[in-house]
Amino acid sequence: MHQQPDQIDRIVALWNEVRPDLDPSSTQVIGRIVRMEYFITRRVLQDLARYNLNVGEFDVLAALRRRGEPYQLSPNQLQGMVLISSGALTNRINRLEEAGLVTRSPDPEDRRGVIVTLSAKGFAVIEEAVVNHLAAEAELMENLDEAEKIQLAGLLKKLLQTQED
Repeated sequence: MHQQPDQIDRIVALWNEVRPDLDPSSTQVIGRIVRMEYFITRRVLQDLARYNLNVGEFDVLAALRRRGEPYQLSPNQLQGMVLISSGALTNRINRLEEAGLVTRSPDPEDRRGVIVTLSAKGFAVIEEAVVNHLAAEAELMENLDEAEKIQLAGLLKKLLQTQED
């Protein structure tokens, strides 16, 4: 199947014209990852807007839901699952608590700590939001067959592991 040139092909061709001494081949991959990130973010934000959530708030609710009953984690555990600073996490928890989607209670194991728990309202929101979120992700990948999805996932994992190690 022959693919039409895209914006990244045009960028690489222009670099090849004006700077033939450079190798812009990495732009073939990185440029497309960056472009896909734009489309993914736009689609996800559009989807989450119906729940008045941003991506970070969705991540916190999803982390609590993935934990299983009783859907609670300490802020330290949450921070490790959503990979953000403690200050940013505190702001997210504050917004979610104000919206009635999570509650905070004293940690019975640590007098100075708190436990963040998914409220009934938060559970209902994340149950619906995650279904729509996964459908949106699937929609973004619909042009790939299963073998291509597996191959792409493996290649991206390989790239990420070199950066995360």
